[in-house]
Amino acid sequence: MADRAAGSVSEALAARAQRIARDVHAEISAHIPTYGRVPRADVEASVVQIVDDVEAVLRAGAVPPPASIAQAEESSRARAKQGVPIHDIMHAFRFSMGAIRDAVSAIAAETALDAAETVRLLTLMWSYSDAYTVKVVAVYRQSDIESALEQARRTQQFLLGLLDGTLEGGDLTAAASALLLDPASSYRAVRARPARGEVGPLLLELQRQGARHEGVSVFAAIGAQCVGVVAFRPEAVGDDGVVALGPAVGVTELAVSFRSAHAVLAAATTLGLSGVHDLADLSWRAAAANADEVTALLRERYLAPLADQGEFGQLVLEAVAVYLAEDRSVPRAARAVPVHVNTLRYRLRRFEELTGCRLDSTDTIVEVSFALGVAARVV
Repeated sequence: MADRAAGSVSEALAARAQRIARDVHAEISAHIPTYGRVPRADVEASVVQIVDDVEAVLRAGAVPPPASIAQAEESSRARAKQGVPIHDIMHAFRFSMGAIRDAVSAIAAETALDAAETVRLLTLMWSYSDAYTVKVVAVYRQSDIESALEQARRTQQFLLGLLDGTLEGGDLTAAASALLLDPASSYRAVRARPARGEVGPLLLELQRQGARHEGVSVFAAIGAQCVGVVAFRPEAVGDDGVVALGPAVGVTELAVSFRSAHAVLAAATTLGLSGVHDLADLSWRAAAANADEVTALLRERYLAPLADQGEFGQLVLEAVAVYLAEDRSVPRAARAVPVHVNTLRYRLRRFEELTGCRLDSTDTIVEVSFALGVAARVV
């Protein structure tokens, strides 16, 4: 008897599927804005399929396991690709189940179905609803993972193409657009390297910084470096890591920015610098880092004479480096070392005696700074 009653309700429910689909679409359109991206035919087809599933559940008297509810997987994947968030998908599903519940209740009343059987059928419906929800959540979680992996793959391919110069023209513009980079905005290339350890923490911190700033930023770990494109100037990461920046350019000129960032990173690494640097920050120091023969000549001229002086030679060299870093202010340099001003003057005088140069000569100032690599760094 119960089977015949369930069969009658199922048949009547199936006959109302199209009307239920139209009503549900109207409710979704009125209350869930993100479904404006979904064609009406798609929404109504999904609702009809849900009605068919419920009709089969009522007829069979049993709910299938979540994994076998194909409609939940198909529609969830489709909505995810259309940019509908999971909470809106579930909201729409509740509209569907509400409309189906109302239809089943109306059919039960029209056919004078007894209360116990009505409750049984409605219970089956809500059990199906629970199984459907489990499937949707699983599918959406997997879809998120797949989307993240695909985004990471696209990002890495984009950055690799810029690094090796194989991405250009229309392909570059298309790849940048796929990553939501604005062709009308300016971006800076980033090449960063941790002083020690894995590149992962550096990548994570730069991604966090990007999330705090307006505009799109993309990063990827490539080899021992973190490579990226940003619309802001990153902050220093850790005490010893170095972040090298290229100039701000349009999307089509990003390869140029990457070449500059590469030169900055190489120079900063050679000079033993940490923190955030671009070419303007390093200025002539970038040339010093890449002029081995000139640097060797000048170090022989200005630094080698101090090597025979042992520890005192290092103290003299420190005094010169700090003196230059403090714009040749003896009082400031003495405080920075720290020593008495007369001690600093003595060490500077000994430097002049040992090297045969004068620290009031422009050539000497330039050459000694070049030899040191960076004026404030003791070599």
